Amino acid sequence: MGPQHLQPMQLLCLLGAISFLPRAGALLCYEAKASLFRAVSFHNWNWLLMRSVVCKLREGCEETLVFIETGKIKAVVGFKGCSPAISYPPQVSYLVAPPGMSIASYSHICRTYLCNNLTNLEPFVKLKANAPKSITASSHNCPTCVGRHDQECLPTFVNAETCPYSAPKCYSSTLQFRAGTLNTTFLLMGCAREHQKLLGNFQHIGSIQVNEVLNIIDKSQVVGAGSISQCSSWGILSGLLLAFRN
Repeated sequence: MGPQHLQPMQLLCLLGAISFLPRAGALLCYEAKASLFRAVSFHNWNWLLMRSVVCKLREGCEETLVFIETGKIKAVVGFKGCSPAISYPPQVSYLVAPPGMSIASYSHICRTYLCNNLTNLEPFVKLKANAPKSITASSHNCPTCVGRHDQECLPTFVNAETCPYSAPKCYSSTLQFRAGTLNTTFLLMGCAREHQKLLGNFQHIGSIQVNEVLNIIDKSQVVGAGSISQCSSWGILSGLLLAFRN
């Protein structure tokens, strides 16, 4: 039998299939984002790995996860995808250490097939196990929340929390995290050592670009020790997102 010639439509299908094959030397990495501000606990959160992407030549697979804790509230924001940065082993550390609000990060860049495969918060469980357990309370209360201003941080969800003695200042900022398909803006409020930028020294966490703008806090929030009224909570939220709109 002589050679079989491909029809034009068959040739187009073959070329299309070839275009989706990984290029020689290119990695296949998981692609995902995480942005959860409610009902997060160490043992009930899973990062679903549903998609993968073919990276450019010499790019590696990245996974960066940020864990935020303020009062009794926990949140996670994260990114998985391709990165041109050099490889480094998994690194987990506090960017802002407790007591008071804490922000921890886990980051990892690797160069093997689908190696950015973290699915849980286990690195932060080990980190938190080494944090101080006994904390002296102060007489100061601060409004506490983390999340979107029109969802998790509506005034009805903003609670007063008693601050640690070493973190008695009320803090409020608007944070924007961007990387790949991740683009989330949220409010963070709670107890801190000073009312100043918590992430002022971090323009990036892994590949996540960080933008932080301090919010103005009503003086009654700082000196008051009672419950947080809706009016004063709205006072804190009233300027939210303005810096990102300008």
